Amino acid sequence: MIGKPRIYEYVGPKALFDPNYVPPKLLHRKKEEKSLFSILNDSLSDKYCLNILYQGISGIGKKAIINKVLNDLSIKNGEEANFHPIFLNCNEKNLEELLILFLAELNKYITPHYNLNSFLSQNISKLWSSIKLVRKKINRKLVFVLNNTETLKPGIYKKFLQFGRESKVTLISTVNKVMRASTLDLLNEFDLKTRLKFFSFKELLDILKQRIKLTFSHQIDNELLEFITDLIFEHYVPVPGKGIDILRELYPILNENKSMVQYEILEVCKNQFDTFQISDEFSMLSYISEEDLLTIIFLDNLSNYFINNSNFYIMISELKEIYDISCESLEYEKNYIEFNKIVKILERIGILGISKKEYNENDKKLRIDNENFNTYFLVINPHQLKAMVDAIFSKI
Repeated sequence: MIGKPRIYEYVGPKALFDPNYVPPKLLHRKKEEKSLFSILNDSLSDKYCLNILYQGISGIGKKAIINKVLNDLSIKNGEEANFHPIFLNCNEKNLEELLILFLAELNKYITPHYNLNSFLSQNISKLWSSIKLVRKKINRKLVFVLNNTETLKPGIYKKFLQFGRESKVTLISTVNKVMRASTLDLLNEFDLKTRLKFFSFKELLDILKQRIKLTFSHQIDNELLEFITDLIFEHYVPVPGKGIDILRELYPILNENKSMVQYEILEVCKNQFDTFQISDEFSMLSYISEEDLLTIIFLDNLSNYFINNSNFYIMISELKEIYDISCESLEYEKNYIEFNKIVKILERIGILGISKKEYNENDKKLRIDNENFNTYFLVINPHQLKAMVDAIFSKI
């Protein structure tokens, strides 16, 4: 079980639901955080501007690093910080919308304020002129954060970068992909380019634990968080954003401190993973029906195990017990080469998954020297598996 440690103060649901929330400590991003803090602090102190780029899939933590560093700079320098951060989300916005939003943000820092309605009828050229005019009226330094820039055309992107240089505005961009060689001219415009790496199982689990400790005042089952982390590795890529999305969906249940079983988590996660839902259940049924009787009996006993227990995982030793029972029910001789073959088949067709928590961080290999370290989980709802097995039995 996870206890609430003293190093984290209880925040409540804001820690999950506020998209701009910054945790008190960024886990496993110390190098990136330190690098951005150092270069931004120097640029603001020495009054020079920068173009900075963060690349990585959505949910990997680009905004978290930027927001944390900007908050820390404001706290460190207090009134002497003398800079305004301006955030702009480029997602699904055309250039005119972006420029008007940019003007609206700039307009907050001047007095008297302009009437924003006067900008609505302006063409693109005049909007850029208005932005430059308003910028000149702001005495403080600006840090312009341009999020989700992957939809911007290179020419428009360059215009923003050029504006930053000419207006002495530091521009930090985030893009939800890795820019390729075809965008080399654009990449050359950036002074600092950072490509964020994926997290290991342990790192991702640490981050989810931290959010849980900040969100809830009561304890949450550690194995539940391990299972969620395994599902992310199985169906997506290891980024905290996906884990936080799942925890948001689970919040009403977790907030009432109710226990959850394996298949309830799977049902909640259906909407989170495109690959999670069996788009063609008939195909899965066909795979299973082509297996021999022993495998089908094994699947029946496996589904019963998860339906009748609250476990999220099953050890290799327990899988062997299920195999033994299945052999005995058919009066078959036990053959552990055959057992290993069945397990591999179920992994291949997407019924069983092997937990990533078994990775040894030193050599990045599965610890297979001891069977007790081999932990598996059921990838699909056991009730769904049971229904498919019953359908096969009805035809035998």
